[in-house]
Amino acid sequence: MNSDAGLRREAWHPPRGLLAERAWLPIWRERFRRLSGAAAQQTEADLQRVRHSAEQAQVLSDQVLQAQLEQLSQRLRYAGALAPDSGAERRAWFELRAQLLGLWCASAQRVLGLKAHDTQIRAALEMHNGHLVQLAPGEGKTLAIGLTAALYASAGRPCHVITSNDYLAARDAELMAPLLAQAGWRAVAVTSDTPPEALAEGYAAEVVYATGKQLLADHLRDDLLLGGAKDPMGRRLWEMKRKGQQSRPVGRGLWVAIVDEADSVLIDEATTPLIISSADDNPMLVEAVLAGKKIFESLQADVDYVVKTEPVTDIRYTEVGKARIDDMAFMLPPFWRFPERSQGMVSLSIMAKYVYLRDRHYLVDEEGKVVIVDEKSGRVMAGRSWSHGIHQAIEAMEGLELSSPPKTSARMTFQVFFNRYHRLCGASGTLQGIHSELRQTYGVEVVAVAPRVPSRLRIAPWRPFAKAEHRMQALIDELLVCHEQGLPVLVGTRKLADTERLAQALALRQVPHQVLNAKHHAEEARIVERAGQWGAVTVSTNMAGRGTDIMVPPEVAAQGGLQVLMFEPHEAMRIEWQLYGRSGRQGAPGAAVGFVCLYDELLVQGLGKLYVRLVPVLTPILLNRWVLPRLVWCAQTITQWKAASQRKRLAERERKTASQLSFSE
Repeated sequence: MNSDAGLRREAWHPPRGLLAERAWLPIWRERFRRLSGAAAQQTEADLQRVRHSAEQAQVLSDQVLQAQLEQLSQRLRYAGALAPDSGAERRAWFELRAQLLGLWCASAQRVLGLKAHDTQIRAALEMHNGHLVQLAPGEGKTLAIGLTAALYASAGRPCHVITSNDYLAARDAELMAPLLAQAGWRAVAVTSDTPPEALAEGYAAEVVYATGKQLLADHLRDDLLLGGAKDPMGRRLWEMKRKGQQSRPVGRGLWVAIVDEADSVLIDEATTPLIISSADDNPMLVEAVLAGKKIFESLQADVDYVVKTEPVTDIRYTEVGKARIDDMAFMLPPFWRFPERSQGMVSLSIMAKYVYLRDRHYLVDEEGKVVIVDEKSGRVMAGRSWSHGIHQAIEAMEGLELSSPPKTSARMTFQVFFNRYHRLCGASGTLQGIHSELRQTYGVEVVAVAPRVPSRLRIAPWRPFAKAEHRMQALIDELLVCHEQGLPVLVGTRKLADTERLAQALALRQVPHQVLNAKHHAEEARIVERAGQWGAVTVSTNMAGRGTDIMVPPEVAAQGGLQVLMFEPHEAMRIEWQLYGRSGRQGAPGAAVGFVCLYDELLVQGLGKLYVRLVPVLTPILLNRWVLPRLVWCAQTITQWKAASQRKRLAERERKTASQLSFSE
């Protein structure tokens, strides 16, 4: 890109400073308006204006409608990206926004063939107010987010729509591009397949659809390229010093992020760091990992070392084991021959053997590479690796060629990244139980929008079992009953390995089925779309396929709809609702039931050692249909409290680090 084009793109919006204090007075004022009902009254008044504007636009010709979209978008830009605090200007701003949104609704029906219902209009208004919207599954988040993006695009600032994966980014951008084109704007998907030379052109679009991983990676690379230029003046100086052939930053800064499946992005993946690394040939570490594996292979479990994986990972060496490691430390490079370092290197092999499990924590692909699997979603995390030699230890345990450990050039967690947007909003069907954390961490409120049609999903009580094999057999029996009736069945699991075991059991019984996990990521959307067909059986990790609707034909709905079987409880009730919500969409019938074993991971890790000791004695009591649901609830509450505390500590540590760096500069 030439220099002139670079200067034209210099409308750059610096990210919000990590140390910038949030204006809590407006936040609490908005919360008071919501609790008092004033905010709801404002939304209903806006909704009426939007309907009126949309009805009037129906009689307009395409040319006139397009001209009015462009004109009102410019007026909203001049009026301000956000609503004034009070007075006549505030009322005029709301009226202008409602009129513009009505035109967008009319345009969506004309261009896309999609009619915006009241639930979608309410959701768009609330997201444009800077809130997270809890919208029931199947209510049309894609259109609601597209309408919100169209409103934000009027501000002339970077608008990013965050999706779960590249497929959804490309799909939604392609769907919304004709709509945004009515005002002369572009909707572009920036994915891992986008060529580096096309990134700047992509980010120049008014609305960019991308994953959080893609946006954060490009943001970090821009920061490295700018070398510390954090404000428009510093960026201008960098531009003046830039050599003719030197690369330019690709982004236009950070202003608004509209997050689809907000709970997954803002909570479940909050503490996951994204690291920009460069090749770093470290043969000494590779040699140390291989030597540590040889020492490990000469040790005996429970004699030289003791490993506990639950409730937390704990590796301890006996005195005999420590002595044996000291005797063999000469095999390690000199740096690792001290007792603590040699024991730490051997511990990597122990973790690779007992802690990091194949087909649960990682896969080995066709090229002989270790690929990390996200336990929460069952998705592969291509291009990522564990640090501190763990990745190399796993490769050594699998008998693979060891990769060179990368050198970290830049690092940031998603929690910190999304806090750098000046405006954050989004939607999800499962925001239950995290309102307070979202408010404290990101300064956003959660607004629930009632579904257009009441839910007819029937959720049965937990089915308890003392042993895992009994649970497996009961689930298969239930699946076979549904399959014989021709009802589609979706089985959700927490672990990839469980999908494999269920698939083997179904294959032995000659039941046709589809498996949806990290090993079948490329076929995800196609498998999900067909999961509601007559007699279909789909075995899936808990969040795989999220974002793609399961289509249930009328004849299937008439017989009872999609049947959801949950293999075991999850660490949060909202994650269970992510699975249950695949059925019973838009008032369609459906059923869901969960199976639980007394030794499930959630109960063991959440309730601790005392619970494990009491299970053999209190099994008849624990299996009571009144007791078990409360145990699951307690375990989920404890687990979520620990996870939230960890995220809070991380945020405080990041702010402290940023403060120290700011002081040092």
